[in-house]
Formats: sequence, C-alpha cells, structure tokens
Amino acid sequence: MSNNIELVLFDCDGVLVDTELLANRVFIQEVRKFGFHLSEEEAWEHFPGSRFASCVAYVESTNGKNMPADFVEIYKTKIAEIFAAEITAIPGIENVLAQMQLPKVVTSNGPRQTIITNLTTCHLMQYFHLDHIFSAYDIQKWKPDPDLHLAASTYMKTPPAHCLVVEDSVPGAQAALAAGMQVVGFTHHGRNQKIIAMDIPKIDYMEDLLDFISTPTAVVQRTTSP
Repeated sequence: MSNNIELVLFDCDGVLVDTELLANRVFIQEVRKFGFHLSEEEAWEHFPGSRFASCVAYVESTNGKNMPADFVEIYKTKIAEIFAAEITAIPGIENVLAQMQLPKVVTSNGPRQTIITNLTTCHLMQYFHLDHIFSAYDIQKWKPDPDLHLAASTYMKTPPAHCLVVEDSVPGAQAALAAGMQVVGFTHHGRNQKIIAMDIPKIDYMEDLLDFISTPTAVVQRTTSP
C-alpha cells in the first residue's frame, strides 16, 4: 500500500484506454506500405510510452531513409478511424474510477484532443474534469521528463510525494520517479515485461489499484478473469 496519497495521476494509453495494440498494428501496416521494415517485436520493444516523433525516428534510423512527408497525416487519419471503431477501456478501469474517492487526473504524452476523444469513446470522460486532462503537447515536455507530472501536481496543489502515478510504460514510470512521486506499474496481466523488470510496485489487474490507496472507502471487487 502506498502512503499518504492525495492525488492519483493516470497515464491514458494502456492504462485507461486499450490503445497500444491498435496503435502498433496500424503503425506497422502503414510504414510497411511505404517499403519500411518494422516487426511487431520491435514495435512492442520501443514504442509503448514513446512520443510519436520518436517512433518515426526509430523507423527512419533502422531503415536508413526518411518517411514520406505526409506520413503523419496519413497515420492520424487511419488511427482515428480504427480508434473510433475498435477502441475499448482497459478491463476493470471503469469500476475503479467509479469507486475511487481521491482526486484524479490524466497525464499523457498524447495530444489533448486525442485524449478527450478516446476517453469519451470509452465512456470514461465522465470521471475526469476537463481541466484535469494534462497533455505533454501543451507544455512541450514529454515523459520521461518529469515536467508533465509536476505540472499536474502543481495545478492540483498537491505535493509530489503525495501523488500516486499509474503507468504501463518505462518512460512514464521514470518520469514519475524523477518527479519524486510514488508510482505503480500496470503489467497488462503480466504481459508487459519492461514494466515487470522495473523495481517498482506493480499490479497485474486494474482492480488491484485500490490496494495502493490508503482510503478506507476504497474497496472494489475484481471483475476480470485471471
């Protein structure tokens, strides 16, 4: 159990909404259309929690050539279509948000409007105030830089030491630690090997999150299957 938690900071992709699988699938498909090599193993190794520009830079460096100038717009159009049709909430997260008594915010490397759209599609936006959505694009600082988490804690008038950050990526967890915050890693049912390897508290199932929050009313029943 974490200590003296006053604020919970949620990453979005992979913690609130299940986007990583869809994003990697579309990214791989689109880069291959232009003759670039990218395996699923590479995508899962390097992309979760990374800035989009870093993903493009990785493909360019490993293939020795530049992506088409309009690739960003092509990808954005395609991923918007896929997300609208297929995106879902992380299993168990709505149950947790509905029962959580502590203030909560979203801190994501994604664009603000994308965060809001995805949360709305997954019926999770009702649990967050619009002013409590923090995007790295708004401050031009991306995880593992700690500034996004610190901006949220400052806005919420909560000392970093009393913040608990929920992350499923190494850059996100590193950002939380650099900000002096407590952090719990979500392993996606034990599949996220990079988070598992980190020396931080971890949960396999989202319903287990409330065990880290010291509020007497925070009781939740697991609804997912092992």
